[in-house]
Amino acid sequence: MKRIVCFYWILLILAAYSSQQETDSQGPSELEQQMTALYGENKVIEGDYPDSLAVEVANGVFVGQRDSSLLTFKGIPYALQPTGDRRWQVAKPEPDSRLVREAKYFGHSAIQARFEGSAASLYPQGEDCLTLNVWTAAEGMRSAHRPVMVWIHGGSYVSSGSVNPRDWGDRFVKAHPEVVFVSINYRLGLLGFLDLSSLPDGKDYACSGSLGILDQVEALRWVKRNIAAFGGDPGNVTILGHSAGAGSVSLLASIDEAQGLFRRAIMQSGSVALTSSREDCQSLTERVLDETGAKTVADLQALSTEDMIALNDEVGEFFRFPERDGVLIPEDPYGRFDGFNAGIDMLIGTTADETNYWVDAMGGEEQFGLAIRLWRRYIFLSLDSAQRDCVHRFLKIVPEEKPWPIAELLNDLMFRGPAIEMAQRHATSGGRTYMYYWTKPLSDPVYGACHGSEVSYVLNTGRQIKNGDSHNPALAAEVQQMWVNFAATGNPSTPAHYWPAYETTRRATMFLGDSISLVNDPLSQQRQLIAPLMNEYISPVFSDLLDKAPWYVGIALAAFVALFVLMIWLFIRFGRSSKRNNRKLIKNHSTHVSR
Repeated sequence: MKRIVCFYWILLILAAYSSQQETDSQGPSELEQQMTALYGENKVIEGDYPDSLAVEVANGVFVGQRDSSLLTFKGIPYALQPTGDRRWQVAKPEPDSRLVREAKYFGHSAIQARFEGSAASLYPQGEDCLTLNVWTAAEGMRSAHRPVMVWIHGGSYVSSGSVNPRDWGDRFVKAHPEVVFVSINYRLGLLGFLDLSSLPDGKDYACSGSLGILDQVEALRWVKRNIAAFGGDPGNVTILGHSAGAGSVSLLASIDEAQGLFRRAIMQSGSVALTSSREDCQSLTERVLDETGAKTVADLQALSTEDMIALNDEVGEFFRFPERDGVLIPEDPYGRFDGFNAGIDMLIGTTADETNYWVDAMGGEEQFGLAIRLWRRYIFLSLDSAQRDCVHRFLKIVPEEKPWPIAELLNDLMFRGPAIEMAQRHATSGGRTYMYYWTKPLSDPVYGACHGSEVSYVLNTGRQIKNGDSHNPALAAEVQQMWVNFAATGNPSTPAHYWPAYETTRRATMFLGDSISLVNDPLSQQRQLIAPLMNEYISPVFSDLLDKAPWYVGIALAAFVALFVLMIWLFIRFGRSSKRNNRKLIKNHSTHVSR
């Protein structure tokens, strides 16, 4: 009965989402109008241009804009655009050029589903999305040698983009002119993470399941080759990101192609656990083939951009993460933290209430509670009896102040546990490692310190992941200084807070919230109970529930039909009863009047 109730709520959630999509399509929202107003096409400049705003790099001369002490360059192409025959091909650099182009506007967002929860999705989209943006202090730029911080946006590898105002680098560099800040776009969803290698003509597409990661590699190659022209030090590059962006950072630290392109890595609520198996990726490929009727890569190449947008809307909910294909990404990416990337300094952390971010997406608190219970049942399908026992014991020790014990389980399974797994392996193999735990909650207690709640503090944008945040300027200033110090020196300590490296004896972890403190081995019982489940790569892709356990769909439909029939029966019975009662009332009233 509980299972049926859960699926009834899932149906309602999906119906609510569908209804919201229809509402969104009725006309441009205020956010969509704001994003559209940012759009413009960077043009070729054939006449004179201001030398003070121009930077010459390998693939051309780019003319940016100045805002007080800040120089901004937007929409710089870092590769040949993956359009036409280059769709699903590995990104290649633009040829050297002396062409002079504007760098005033962000490039197109990657193709993705449009929805109000993602500002970048409401910006004009296109397959020609391989661009980056640079923010640098104008003073002394020509001779500077500043640390470089390259931001990789999140969005489950299926949404968002560098145009999202929450990911801009302008305020960050104004507050910290000692660094150069770069943000990048990369291919998403079906164009960035669709495995085509099994198709008859797929032998040249061996890495198509992780093209978005190779886009990032190409962007880092561009940075290494050209960032000195913007005042950056190509030998001191830190890559950082949140969610899928942090997952990207962890993978870039784990693959041969990216080695030597950066020195340090910051992972905020993302890890190598945000990957998919070859089996799971093939299920998406089959779904795409069924939807399009295509049999070969050539058939898929023949689809127009409009067709791809429509296809993404149809099957995008069954998206996949980068593929553990054994070609680009190891089948056991955790193993790369056992010495392969020991020379990369790492700062790794998560938030206290990661999964509370999805309360809205599930339709509210009650539906969220039901959905995560359902998710727990799904997780149990892949666990043995010993692992299930660990889960049961974990749920018994969750602190009472946590409203949803299962949400805390998911926090550790999908975020904190993998972060610790990477950190302890890296530390044990001799890598310099630092860990944090974000505790600053949003003003609405429902969300707590949810997924992404630290991003506006780190980037100094003032644009919180949810509305109504009670911002703490002192925390923002201290956290930014920690991140900048790490990028500059490999050590995030500040004069106010000494931050020792993480190791497996003390497990020193910096708690970042309204108060900042160092805690040794926090939530140690939870850490120990969750550790045996790390190699399971528990997927947070909710559509997997329907994809891997199709018998659930039958239960859901049966429950829905049964409920519908029950409602009709009750309506008819109530209607007949009402008619009988009405007749009795009329008869009694007539009798009374006659008297």
